[in-house]
Amino acid sequence: MRKSRMFVLVLIGAFLMVGMGFSRGEARDFAFSALTIENQNRIVGLGVGMFPDYEGSDDYTMGVAPFFRYQFNGSQRYLMLRATELQANVLNHPWLRVGPSINYRFGRSDVEDDKVDDMEDVDGALELGGFIGVEFVDKENPRKRFLANLDVLQDVTGNQNGLTATLTARIWYPVVKMVDVTLGAGLCYANSNYMDTFFGVSSHDARRSGLDSYNADAGIKDYRITPGVVVHLSPHWHVAAGLQYRRLVGDAADSPVVDDRGSKDQWLGGVGLAYSW
Repeated sequence: MRKSRMFVLVLIGAFLMVGMGFSRGEARDFAFSALTIENQNRIVGLGVGMFPDYEGSDDYTMGVAPFFRYQFNGSQRYLMLRATELQANVLNHPWLRVGPSINYRFGRSDVEDDKVDDMEDVDGALELGGFIGVEFVDKENPRKRFLANLDVLQDVTGNQNGLTATLTARIWYPVVKMVDVTLGAGLCYANSNYMDTFFGVSSHDARRSGLDSYNADAGIKDYRITPGVVVHLSPHWHVAAGLQYRRLVGDAADSPVVDDRGSKDQWLGGVGLAYSW
């Protein structure tokens, strides 16, 4: 009972901290790779790291983000939180993973770049969707794990009207007794509403900011690669560090908020501490 109360308190504190840490930026996509210690079945953690001030910015800011994964006894079903996205795998299947997702996507406001800050603010949005993926775990050593996942999210509040589909793959492998390395890669597709919300410049925004008017169409918005390392300090305590490089492409890369005021090259990184049981 005491462990359950402690777990709840840790999660409440983590949610409060992520709300403070991600006052700007897009929290789910900027969740630190240091927190994706998914080769542990029951784990809770908190990370700190850097991420762009807005998607496409060349200014960086700091924040904190929580992570947990809870796999139920005798089952492959689990709950997993990454920053602001909560997923639930509802299948008790050896390798297939399917379930709903809910996410809060922060908007864009109070950014460092003066011209982008002169544009109208983008309000935050609640997103609903689902995921499907595969997860292959070595029965003799569960630290050896491969996962591929397609995650689709749609704004249901009408603030952004965006839809994203993110395809990722990730592998974990122990190199020595205390150390695992991980490598991930992926891409993200966004519909025209998302692209125009975050990368478009309306005529009104053009007058306010001095940027050229721009319409951003649907398409692949970025490719990404994510290396990381996990150090197991004990059977229960773990430290992780990760880095993610993203390359904005297509209409996202050509947007004035990126091409003129920011950068196509996006870097995210952080360190995290986690407890498993």
